[in-house]
Amino acid sequence: MRHSTIRIVSLVFLTLLVITLAVPADAQSRGQLFARITDQDGAPVEGLTPDKFVVQEGGVNMDIISVEPGTTPMKMVLLVDNGDGVSMSNALGLLRGSMQRFFETLEGEHEIAIHSIAGNLTEVIDFTSDREALMEASNGLFGGRGGSRFIEGIMETWERRFSPDDFWPVITILTTDGPEVSGNVNEEQFRDFIIDLVGKAATVNVLVLSTQGGGIQTQIGQNLTTNTTGYYNSIVAPSGLSNAMEEMANAINEHYNEMSDRYRLVYERPGDEPGGQVGAGVAGQLNMQLFGDRRRQQ
Repeated sequence: MRHSTIRIVSLVFLTLLVITLAVPADAQSRGQLFARITDQDGAPVEGLTPDKFVVQEGGVNMDIISVEPGTTPMKMVLLVDNGDGVSMSNALGLLRGSMQRFFETLEGEHEIAIHSIAGNLTEVIDFTSDREALMEASNGLFGGRGGSRFIEGIMETWERRFSPDDFWPVITILTTDGPEVSGNVNEEQFRDFIIDLVGKAATVNVLVLSTQGGGIQTQIGQNLTTNTTGYYNSIVAPSGLSNAMEEMANAINEHYNEMSDRYRLVYERPGDEPGGQVGAGVAGQLNMQLFGDRRRQQ
């Protein structure tokens, strides 16, 4: 697939900030930027509304649809492999406890759903910010039959449970490296899927219980987390699940807190193709940093 390179230029005080972005040639009519706004003392500025911003592509003003603060909660689906790999490791109780530890550690009022991926993609609980309900659902998780639909589960979840309006879409996966029974997904389909994730600033986090010495879950998990700057870890013993899930929750907390001062600016293009150079400005004596995504500073 062809990619277009877009240069992002800050218009504030005529100071130029250039960022290069890889954008798919079939990009949709909506674009988005992330902006950190600070005052003259370097303190983050809160409460800015769309009328305070200007976004341009190719020198043409874009219609700004929304400006959302970085403190807007995530929308997350937790995919859990409760299939044969868990049964063979006698790890169902540890799996339940590790999920509860994850929800105990995760901060914020994020909307979270739980789906199991053993045999089929099955909803355990729909999106909710009620942690007690999530922990109760975790405790009631039953062992599934068959291998996991790891790849299909991720792709189907992305297609069915998220929309372009979601502030910060997150897929978090707790899987084994046991049998993977997804149908055929060709290389082009998977590449397009990753491009869509990156283009919509999604994050994928993966924890693999690797009792078989690695497999497709390890390879795909590393690929997805690298491309979306998510968290990846692999452990070999079920007894380490609880600590590993706590560590993943803390990594998500850290990432979210680091991004909490970035506004998300969503704008409408007049056509389906990116229009070239992208610029943004903010009213008032304020400083702006522009970002194309939620990648953490190195």
